[in-house]
Amino acid sequence: MHDLFFKILVAAFLGLTLTACGGGGGGSSAPPPVVEESAADSDGDGVADDEDAFPDDADETADSDGDGVGDNADVFPDNADETVDTDGDGVGDNGDNCISDANADQLNSDASGGGDACDPIPTTYAFSGSIAEGESSVSYTGQTARHLLMLGLVDAMVALTERPGEEAAIDAELSFYINGDGVDTTPHGCDVKGGEPVIPGPNYGDISTGKNLDGKIAGGNGEGGGEIGRLIDDFFGWEEGMDADPLPIELVNYYVDRLAAEASDGTSVSINVVGGPTTLTGVTVDAAGRDYRQLMQKFLSGAVSLSQGTNDYFQTDFAADIQRQEGTKNYTAGEHDFDEAFGYYGAARNMNDFTDDEAAGKGGRDGFGNGYNDANGDGSIDVRSEVVLGHAQNCAKRDRGSDGATDFSKEAMDAFLLGRKVLDAAAKAGELTADAQAVLDTQISIASKTWEKCVAATVVHYINDVRTDMSEYVAPDFADASNFTTMAKHWGEMKGFGLALQFSPASPFRDGSVEGISLVDLRTVLNLMGDAPMLADGSQNGVPPIGSAQEAIDAYAADLLRARDILQQAYEFDATVVESW
Repeated sequence: MHDLFFKILVAAFLGLTLTACGGGGGGSSAPPPVVEESAADSDGDGVADDEDAFPDDADETADSDGDGVGDNADVFPDNADETVDTDGDGVGDNGDNCISDANADQLNSDASGGGDACDPIPTTYAFSGSIAEGESSVSYTGQTARHLLMLGLVDAMVALTERPGEEAAIDAELSFYINGDGVDTTPHGCDVKGGEPVIPGPNYGDISTGKNLDGKIAGGNGEGGGEIGRLIDDFFGWEEGMDADPLPIELVNYYVDRLAAEASDGTSVSINVVGGPTTLTGVTVDAAGRDYRQLMQKFLSGAVSLSQGTNDYFQTDFAADIQRQEGTKNYTAGEHDFDEAFGYYGAARNMNDFTDDEAAGKGGRDGFGNGYNDANGDGSIDVRSEVVLGHAQNCAKRDRGSDGATDFSKEAMDAFLLGRKVLDAAAKAGELTADAQAVLDTQISIASKTWEKCVAATVVHYINDVRTDMSEYVAPDFADASNFTTMAKHWGEMKGFGLALQFSPASPFRDGSVEGISLVDLRTVLNLMGDAPMLADGSQNGVPPIGSAQEAIDAYAADLLRARDILQQAYEFDATVVESW
């Protein structure tokens, strides 16, 4: 037994196999056991080389995304396309549109290469040229000159006095501003409330040469020239003095003729007020209560400015024209066309720096409160860039009357700024990409629609004013002379701006953007207003009332309310704001 035990031990030691009965098994010898050497760790980081993605780098052991950058140094260890985030915004440098400026949202408003954080949208309408580096590429002097021609015409109408027998001379004086004959050497007479010098000047030609109004009015100058193709369909909304196929210029000429007649007939308008008849001293308002000075200015603002901006320059083929230099100028034709639309809108280039009160010329900070600002600090007011003109001022007026419910001024200005930034980037890149075109189209739509909203809101404002004026009638008399002249002023502004609403292709009355609204509704609005206001005796344009004067007055007030309701629906105005305007 001891012998067997001993043999088993020896066999175990020698790796032999023994049978239980003690026989020598005869099996072959097994190989000796393998003794492993210590695994190699070249960088001494505690991870064997064959398990270390970076055997020679003690700081790295793994590369989860296989991009060749260790997980410890890779800000995006599970993204093979990214490793670094310079600005720490969570977006890798390879895909970051602003590598050094944190912008997790990657907002790129103008669809250019750089995001807004490093390629911001300007806050003022200032852009350097793609043709001459560092030089401004902004120019719209012709539009400024036309604004001043309209203002010059206003001054001429306001200055009119009774001049018996001088109808032809008065007609020629007023027509001068329409046809522009000789304007280049004529002082523009523009001044500002603060008395600062106004530049350029003193003449219209110092701003821009060869300008007129009839060459830019929708439908043409009536002589086969001008903007014949810019009248959309037909001209409508005024019947008196028009032929069967009227043009806007015909209405302008009619207003000129009526003014010349009123100022040269040797008679004054007489009205009945409480206490008896009274005679008026002015010559711009006729006996039917039409203030031709207001009608003329407001109508021209639409037939020229709104029409040209939205139905001409905003219709440009920007993709083509951005590649074409405008003559020898420091800008492309596409940039210039957009600038001209901005010029017709009338905003100062730093419009967003103005409060609504300031832009409306209703007070505010020194240097802003009169509707202009010496932005470059040269001591002069540049009418081409530092003054709020035209419909831009109407936008501010309606904003200040909405108690903060609207911000038309900023909406329009921001759209102009972003649209122009798109074109600036495209001009420098040499092409307008599809993405950039989409952004541009959106901004043009916003600018066009907001611009027209300001005009429509102003119509609403004057509807409210006319209704208030009529509520002060003491039928069949006016409360006093001011009741008549104020009503005539407000009615002229209402009707003139109302006529202006037909000139934009982006109008809700034309583009189908508002359900249930069509051009028929705008025609209805203008028909409800008529060609003259309702007077205190219940007559309208010489037609006596059917029934009492008060009944006629109430019916017309109701018609104006219906017109207001249509405008509210078409432009999607807030009902409370509409009442407050």
